[in-house]
Amino acid sequence: MLDSSLVRVSIEELSADAYLGVHHSEQLKPRRIYIDLEFEYERPATDSLAAAIDYRIVRDKILSGLENRRFKLVETLAETILDAVKDDPRATWVSVQVHKLGALRQAKSVAALVEWRRPEVSKR
Repeated sequence: MLDSSLVRVSIEELSADAYLGVHHSEQLKPRRIYIDLEFEYERPATDSLAAAIDYRIVRDKILSGLENRRFKLVETLAETILDAVKDDPRATWVSVQVHKLGALRQAKSVAALVEWRRPEVSKR
């Protein structure tokens, strides 16, 4: 259950092109992937973008983190995205799911899901 002092933001089916796959042929050209992302942070005290985590900046971090990179595993790609998003010190929880379309016959996609929660800071 979501803590009442937090807000959760979702970005669904963010499309990107990435070099992804263990086979040589998969590394010859980028393939379309879809990213589902959720993150939590302290609820903003004001109705101001400066008090929030700007989801456009989050999107740009994700897309720039994929540029000029090659990934063999969808799991590694998901972890790379997670690392870029959790870098914001206001983020308390991040969940990333990456969908690799057409990875298996008879399946729409194969996906990897990774999550992270900021450790609680003990209050003295």
